[in-house]
Amino acid sequence: MYQERYWKELYQLKVHLNYLEIYLQDSEFKVKAIGIFLAVASSSSIAGWAIWQSQAFIWGTIIAASQVMGVVNSFLPYASRMKLLPGLIHELEEIAITTEKNWFKVSEGKLTEEEIHQLQFDVRSKKTKALKKHLDNNTLPEKAALLSRAQVSADIYFNNFYPVEEK
Repeated sequence: MYQERYWKELYQLKVHLNYLEIYLQDSEFKVKAIGIFLAVASSSSIAGWAIWQSQAFIWGTIIAASQVMGVVNSFLPYASRMKLLPGLIHELEEIAITTEKNWFKVSEGKLTEEEIHQLQFDVRSKKTKALKKHLDNNTLPEKAALLSRAQVSADIYFNNFYPVEEK
């Protein structure tokens, strides 16, 4: 029972770590996409307006949209999350490595149930401290699609390194 709980803790930690990495990539993509849109919209709209003055309304709308997006962009959380997540990811990677290293002792029955229980709660404690340290009062909304990708990635990882042996 305690071995299974420790395994689940390790699995959840890996999923959480994968989720944060995927979330960071998603945030980076959104920041770049917004930046590219703003750059292209601003520069091409002015040029387009000058060339095709008969379509001034369309070009004016594009310019206005880019101006609104520029203002709204400062209120979007993606850029700030990009600053917070790398440190958290690094710290959780270190915790995950230690947790996985300890899995050998747990899986081989070299530890008592009490020792396994203590290891499990040490992992939780370190994870909680890392979250508080790096995210402070910020939260990350759960995105089902990203979480699903994180679970698939964890499954692949554990199937590669800890395949279930057929009897």
